[in-house]
Amino acid sequence: MPVILEEKIFEGCGGLEMTQEKKIVIAAYATILILGEPAGYYPDLKAILVYPDDYVAPVHDEDEAGIMSEGVETRSGESWDMGSIVLSWADIERDIQNPFNGRNLIFHEFAHQLDSRYGMTAGIDEMGNVHTPGEWNDLLAKSYLELQKNWERGTPTLLDTYGATHPAEFFSVATETFFEKAHAMRRKHPKLYDLLKQVYNMDPASYLPYR
Repeated sequence: MPVILEEKIFEGCGGLEMTQEKKIVIAAYATILILGEPAGYYPDLKAILVYPDDYVAPVHDEDEAGIMSEGVETRSGESWDMGSIVLSWADIERDIQNPFNGRNLIFHEFAHQLDSRYGMTAGIDEMGNVHTPGEWNDLLAKSYLELQKNWERGTPTLLDTYGATHPAEFFSVATETFFEKAHAMRRKHPKLYDLLKQVYNMDPASYLPYR
């Protein structure tokens, strides 16, 4: 954790005062994901930008005809390939006050950083097609498509259905569930849980209280 505090730029945005306490909270949760990872402390990440609450971000969409449209949308966080993470402090506080509910903004966005560095979802396209066969990609695609089907049917799911919007979001949502609802995930998605154990080199169900 001290490495993240010293090496990364923490910046308060939108009037947020960036205190040492806020830095420690963010660094502590971010460090959990890499406790079993000896390679480094998010070496591609340079800056962590924190807003008081959800913020408005520009959106650029391209339809099937190739026509671009611009707009804005409200977000609670995002991870940029150019080495930055954006977070909402209000959402972080809600996560802290409601532990083990399956949602953790810091886990989610820092999982995107790991995905960008290691290509965790690079072998799967948005439709769930596997371009690089293997145990990880095959299971990830199968689980992603299963979540999509359950979302469309209105079937209750353990994983947040936001994960059904894109394989990269599925990986981040699965990471949240892995660390927040380990016992439930091990029961309902044992194969996915076991593979995430290999990815993170950790077994949260072995030390988290049973829920």
